Amino acid sequence: MRRFEPVLVLLGYAACSLALIGRHLLRAPQDAVVGSFGGDQGFFAWSLVHWLEVLQQRQPPFLTDRIDAPMGFNLAWATTIPGPAILAAPLTALIGPLATYNTLALAAPALAAWAAYLLCRHLTDESLAAILGGWTFGFSSYVLGETLNHLNLALVATLPLILLVAIRLIEESLPRVRATLLLAGLIALQFLIFTEVAATATLVGGVALVAACVLGPSDSRIRIGRALPWLAAAYAVALVIVSPLLIAAFRHPNPLTDRIRPELYPLDFKNLLVPTPITWLGGERYLATSATFAGNLTEQLAYVGPLLAVVALAGFLRWRRERLAWTIAATGLAALALAAGSHLVSGGVPSLTMPWSLVGRLPLIGYALPARIVVFTWLAIALLTSLFVARAGGSARGWLLRAALAVAALALLLPAPSASWWRTGLATPAGISSGSATAAIPDDAVVLLLPYSFRGNGMYWQALDRMRYRQAGGYSAAAVPAAYAGFPIVAGFYSDQLPANARYELLRYLAFTGTSWVLVDGAAPGPWTGLLREAGGKRSDVGGVVRFRFDPATVRAEVAPS
Repeated sequence: MRRFEPVLVLLGYAACSLALIGRHLLRAPQDAVVGSFGGDQGFFAWSLVHWLEVLQQRQPPFLTDRIDAPMGFNLAWATTIPGPAILAAPLTALIGPLATYNTLALAAPALAAWAAYLLCRHLTDESLAAILGGWTFGFSSYVLGETLNHLNLALVATLPLILLVAIRLIEESLPRVRATLLLAGLIALQFLIFTEVAATATLVGGVALVAACVLGPSDSRIRIGRALPWLAAAYAVALVIVSPLLIAAFRHPNPLTDRIRPELYPLDFKNLLVPTPITWLGGERYLATSATFAGNLTEQLAYVGPLLAVVALAGFLRWRRERLAWTIAATGLAALALAAGSHLVSGGVPSLTMPWSLVGRLPLIGYALPARIVVFTWLAIALLTSLFVARAGGSARGWLLRAALAVAALALLLPAPSASWWRTGLATPAGISSGSATAAIPDDAVVLLLPYSFRGNGMYWQALDRMRYRQAGGYSAAAVPAAYAGFPIVAGFYSDQLPANARYELLRYLAFTGTSWVLVDGAAPGPWTGLLREAGGKRSDVGGVVRFRFDPATVRAEVAPS
């Protein structure tokens, strides 16, 4: 039975993910996404199709001209999840990008939990302790919070697996060559899920190695010393595997350099004890307090709760004579300190200077949002929870009491049951779903889609049409391209407020981007249909989409004199 235990545990975690956050989708799966919809899900659906097109050699992998016409965009700096997208390409081709996104989103907690279970099982050799440790990580406030709409941050199953293989390499319980290749593959996969997490994992992994050398016995330092060349080799091989991504990132400008604001996203220490509305216990009860937290819901990921904090502390105290417990605790606390950002923040109020004020100056790491580093603290908490439950020669009664206490602590982290958090309908117009609204648009034409950017579903619309046309805009990050900054109409697209000289400003933008078609969602037309008609667009309505055709040469001629 123990031979099949990992498979059964994975199936159990998957069933729980479906029950907790997927049941709302299962009741009405059509044209809906897991989570609280924003532009991010649309971008991930777009990314799944993008990589399918790359595999079919119809699109370049990183330097795309499909968005932000006429400049294009360097996708090496975007969250296109190439690793999962390539692995899921057959599924995307079979069931479409939205259903594939939902599959990955529902799989993320289960896979993270299962990977942590495998790590805990190796360390404790006990099933229940490993299962509860795995649950702690996979259904943590971090993973559930990112499942709302940050798939690239929810897919963190590689992190426990990297640690597991590294431990076995150091223990010499796995052949070195095999362990090195496995480790290289996992590190490369994490880079291809999200480079930010790979970069912060490198930082925290270095902290863990130092902690193990300082806190561990002399024989462990010797084993770590013997393993270091193999760990370095694994990392080097991983970098070779992902070199096309890194070359594209560093050889071409980063379109987000001036628009990343890590200082706005520290971990708020009140969040450790006060839940946000996505937690069942939290709901609206603590809304007045959680509303003061820095960042937004997908950066408010630290809710541990007092009971789980006690369980983790008790796990450390039970095993305090073991150097492993000290290494886990030290690494978890170091990650927590880094997640705090440049200053300790409580209730949105900054105070003490924290290590990130120095670490954030490092190349690449400085682009990371510090609050997300709490994922490594969650992994430490999962390991300490597993150690707390493990028998370690104690009585059966004590073991049952510890397991019951851990289960109670984890129950306080269950997600809010409301469908409003875990399912969002898209209401895609029939003309987009069927392709009838875009059939007349020539390949590679520039199209403006309204509502604009993350305010609408334009990225998903383009994905459904297999990237045939280019977009005047789009959504790759919550930032306006620098080349668009001088066009007042772009601010109007975001606010639905017409600027002064709206007709002229619209035409100026259409001329710059080379736009020949504008598609407006008939269910959310805003102020745009009247302005587009006034600007000379030829209107036609197809399947819930209001279309306007422009002649780019005529538009350019009209704005050229000024």
